[in-house]
This record gives sequence, C-alpha cells and structure tokens, in this order.
Amino acid sequence: MVIENAPGALLNFRPVNLSQDGNVCVGFFEDMLLCAFGSAQQIQSPDGKQRYLQSLREKAAEVPGSIVHAWDETRIVGQIEMSLLKTEPAVGYIHFFYLTPEWRSRGAGKLLLAYATNFLAGLGCERMRLSVSETNQRAARFYSHHGWTDIGPRQDRPELPLRLMEKAIGSTQTASV
Repeated sequence: MVIENAPGALLNFRPVNLSQDGNVCVGFFEDMLLCAFGSAQQIQSPDGKQRYLQSLREKAAEVPGSIVHAWDETRIVGQIEMSLLKTEPAVGYIHFFYLTPEWRSRGAGKLLLAYATNFLAGLGCERMRLSVSETNQRAARFYSHHGWTDIGPRQDRPELPLRLMEKAIGSTQTASV
C-alpha cells in the first residue's frame, strides 16, 4: 500500500521481512526505548533481541500484515506493529509506531497513522489504543493533535510510566491523507 501526503512525502508499506530486516526492527526498537525511557537495557539483555524478534513472528502469524515497514523510495524509514486486543476484539492495539529521526516532523507520522487506522478498520475495529511514555511529550502531543484521548495510566505495567491513549475508528474518523 502506498500513501502520499505532501510532495516528496511518499511512503510504501510492506509486511516486515524478519529474515532480511530483523536487525532493522531491533535497531528501531532500541532507539524507541532510548527515546521513551532513556535506556535500551530491555533489548540489550542477553536474549532481549531474540525475545523481541520472536514476539514479532508471533504477532505477524496471528494477524497477517500487522507488522509493516514504511519505505521511502529506497530504504526502510518506519515501522508499525499492531494486534487485536484479546479481551476486546473490536479494539486494535498499536504496539510500536516508529519513524527514523530524519522523517519526523515532515508529515510522515500522519501517513503511518493513516495506514494503521485503515488496517485496523479493515479488521473490523471500532477503536484503537496505544501506550505512550509519560516522558515522551512529543509523542503525546502528536497523538492528541490527531484526535487521541488520554484514558489514564496503564494498570498492567505499573513499573513503567505509560499512559493509554485511544481513538475511535469509524466512517468519519478513518484517517485520510
């Protein structure tokens, strides 16, 4: 799927090829951990990378097409990881929403959001959720600006400073670019 925003901001979304691009996924996840929590210790543990890659394999098998890379003309510049909540099947969850630094603040986040919204709507989701670190004010502002509502702290991970955010999906809320 190709989504275009402003001139020159064209992204192509393709399912992640873990055998070829697993190291890219790990690098993106490590950068996100540093940005959100100031530490990438979780991925740098002896089996951290393998655990992360295994979780990607499981998510991709459970919901085909839910783990995607965003490509510019020649390289991977972003990644989205999505699933359906087991306890609330009408809710899609965005586990990971990432752009390389040079693609941030260029409208590309809106393109990733449009892709995720359309993908989850296609699965019959009525709402989508994600977690944002309380220390990542830039991300929280981005989501708020795009209609997400802070619904409170994540109760299942009290050791992490995470806020849950939610957005309705519907004919008037479906992202468009």
